[in-house]
Amino acid sequence: MRFEIDKQTTNDLELFEKVKGEKSVFSLFNFTKSIGGKKRLESIFSNPLTDIESIEKRIVIIKYFQSLDVAFDIDKESLDFIEYYLIQQNVPNRFSISKSFFNALGYKLKPKNEYYIIQRGIRFVIMLLNNLYDYSIASCNENSTEFIEICKQTIRDKIENTSLKSVLGFKNRKKLFPYEFGKFDYCFRKAEINNIKELLDIVYEIDVFKSIAFAANKHGLVLPSFTKKTNYFHVKGVFHPFVENPVANEFEFIPERNICFLTGPNMAGKSTFLKSISISIYLSHLGFPVPAKSMETSMYNGLLTTINLSDNINRGYSHFYNEVLRVKYVAERINQVGNIFVVFDELFRGTNVKDAYEASLSVITALSKRDKGVFAISTHIIEIADKLNDNESIFFKYFEANLVNEIPQYNYKLKDGVTDERIGMYILNKEKVIEIIENKLK
Repeated sequence: MRFEIDKQTTNDLELFEKVKGEKSVFSLFNFTKSIGGKKRLESIFSNPLTDIESIEKRIVIIKYFQSLDVAFDIDKESLDFIEYYLIQQNVPNRFSISKSFFNALGYKLKPKNEYYIIQRGIRFVIMLLNNLYDYSIASCNENSTEFIEICKQTIRDKIENTSLKSVLGFKNRKKLFPYEFGKFDYCFRKAEINNIKELLDIVYEIDVFKSIAFAANKHGLVLPSFTKKTNYFHVKGVFHPFVENPVANEFEFIPERNICFLTGPNMAGKSTFLKSISISIYLSHLGFPVPAKSMETSMYNGLLTTINLSDNINRGYSHFYNEVLRVKYVAERINQVGNIFVVFDELFRGTNVKDAYEASLSVITALSKRDKGVFAISTHIIEIADKLNDNESIFFKYFEANLVNEIPQYNYKLKDGVTDERIGMYILNKEKVIEIIENKLK
């Protein structure tokens, strides 16, 4: 089953950069050293899993790379040049000694960039294959994983049982004869091209896992664990990875209570918290480390968030109508897919208080009857809480702000219950909005 996620959710959580150089969750993990490694990481990062066995295998691999580095360096310059070399035109259909000497003589009389690329590419391939082979025959670490053993066995098979074996005698050769360049060019770009690409794929896989492991150690991330319980999510010390000096929180969904009713004044931390737990769910279903001290979760079939929903001007939809369509879409996906982790930030903010109250109460009540999936819903309409207080599927959390000398102080700590604190007028007065308007009128 494909993990359910949509463009709205990926934008809400800033999973991928929309502008080059912009911070994204993906960028937190991208310490790859090769173009091929980055492309492989992008592919993995774009495809969350719903199979717990596959996820746990990936977790084991990342844990291995966190504790032990591989025995060969991944050199960006040589790998990128190898890729460039392999896609050159005029691939030889056969090996010819006479043609090899003719090409070498022609290059000596009139140097051409094409021949230089071939020469340099061949040297890099020889160096790479020798390094890979040395790694494959090195003694195994006692903590080695199935992934590493398969990689090593594949390397040995692709080199020992093919014509690539001839490179092993050239590890320390500083000079190659013209016919040797011709022989290796035919071997690398024609006869054994598929094996070369498979070996490069192994290098890129290792590049990816080294990158993820490095990111986990650098950013203080932890690998998640999974439970067979349904509608379960327990995270300790969760934080948003973009926030400097973040305040960590503990949060839990249990099977009997699958809806969190979240309140708190503006700027108290509701949206950042909802993004934090959503990012953790996404990363956990990649088998990646999450921004927390510990995390245990059920498997979910998808993640849908509604945090930064905008008007749909092209279709003439108001903000409220767009919200209604979004709730409808989520409801349809729940019916189709079932077990989804759902987040609504400030549900129905685009209409008047009365409509928002009635609409929010109806939607939350209906969601509480679902036996699959969990729902984190924030709102400023705290009056709804009185109507939902006896609903056993719902629990209440809030972020507070204490006014000290009429100035709000935030601690960003999640607490049990409901808050009626409002600081909207303080923010309005702080920015002297009324004064600016009145001055303009004068």
